[in-house]
Amino acid sequence: MHLGFSLTPYGHHPAAWQETRSSENLGFNALLRQVVAAEEADFDFILLSDRLGAQPTDDLSPIAAPFEPTTLVSGLATRARRIGFLAAASTTQHEPYNLARRFASLDHISHGRTGWVALPGSNELAREQEYLTLVSELWGSWEDDAFIYDKAKGRFFEPGKMHVLNHKGAYFSVRGPLNVNRSPQGKPVMAHVLTPESQPLSAQSGEVVLVQAESPDLAAEAASDFLLALQAVGRSRRDIRLLANVIPYVSSSRQEAEALREKLRTAEEGVSQPLSGAVLIGNPTDVADSLEAWFKAGHLDGFTILPPTVGAADIFLDQVAPELRLRGLITPRSGQSLRDYLDLPYPAHPAAGLELRHEQ
Repeated sequence: MHLGFSLTPYGHHPAAWQETRSSENLGFNALLRQVVAAEEADFDFILLSDRLGAQPTDDLSPIAAPFEPTTLVSGLATRARRIGFLAAASTTQHEPYNLARRFASLDHISHGRTGWVALPGSNELAREQEYLTLVSELWGSWEDDAFIYDKAKGRFFEPGKMHVLNHKGAYFSVRGPLNVNRSPQGKPVMAHVLTPESQPLSAQSGEVVLVQAESPDLAAEAASDFLLALQAVGRSRRDIRLLANVIPYVSSSRQEAEALREKLRTAEEGVSQPLSGAVLIGNPTDVADSLEAWFKAGHLDGFTILPPTVGAADIFLDQVAPELRLRGLITPRSGQSLRDYLDLPYPAHPAAGLELRHEQ
């Protein structure tokens, strides 16, 4: 079972800040505390959703982390060294070259533990496809062994292993190459939030796909539809990880968990929550039972936990995660990269296939 932890200052419920009412939650150290706890609980990654690319107009969201996601990850990754990070960024808020460079740099800073949650910013499928393809090709600007550091011959890199795009498409023109060498994990992991609108893009390029559904049955239905789309574009189920978003209202007793849910439901909600998921209510054993039954039903590779409050997050990390570990559903992570944690394949450089065909 793969697990992700969605990071927020107060919790995922818009009224969660009223449970704490402290500005300390907005600071780096408070966010780091949550990340370290998730790392120690053997989670695979931290998700920074950044309001799914929506720009604030006349409000400051108590849900969104108060830092630009990639900047925050660059700091967190140097303090938490055994967990991955997925950071969201919109395709209409960043030029392709700059975004590719940012995430490639971040992957080097974190030693291969990052991924990009691609947020489509337009309704033009062709534009979004070109953007994602262009970013992926920029990440392939250099082959794995391009930098040879040959002092005797004065060659810093092998020119034949540098790939200039000279891309001129309907929406973008980028010459390249990227001025960052190849990622420690081949390229950053590509992630998507699954919606009806994003399904074509998710099927074509997604490696981690986050399923938003209000119940296990609806999640299974969404997963089945997505797998058909995946098959239609010729991709393998082995190349992706499907994770359902889960909002766990967990407390020491089911009655307390239900009371928390009701209290937050009736509180003033000034901000909508961009991420959604299936609600689970109960004590730690109840929530562990529900996750185990859902996971063993198939369709999914794990879950992204969206704790409604920091208190619920603490209980999940301190009590639910150890219970899942005792049941053999969570195992210690192996490897060093986010791809290792998620058991995703290392992507061969496109030129490797060309070289093989030439040799044959």
